[in-house]
Amino acid sequence: MTIQQRQDIQGVNIKAEQLNFLMQTIHAHHKDFDCHQLDRLLGLAYDLAGEVYSWTEKEEGIVLQNEDQQRRDN
Repeated sequence: MTIQQRQDIQGVNIKAEQLNFLMQTIHAHHKDFDCHQLDRLLGLAYDLAGEVYSWTEKEEGIVLQNEDQQRRDN
């Protein structure tokens, strides 16, 4: 088995920044949104958080596989 290439962190950093900005906006203006707008914004926040979580899960798997491979090789 070969060492797997780690994922590019640039994309997940952008998603995390978008999520941070969105949550700041929701916090600052939550009283200005109607329930439908707030539902859509929270849905977007959940989608962004899910993408970040998926990335971290995949990255963790890659790291664990690479560590196992290195132990086998040594």
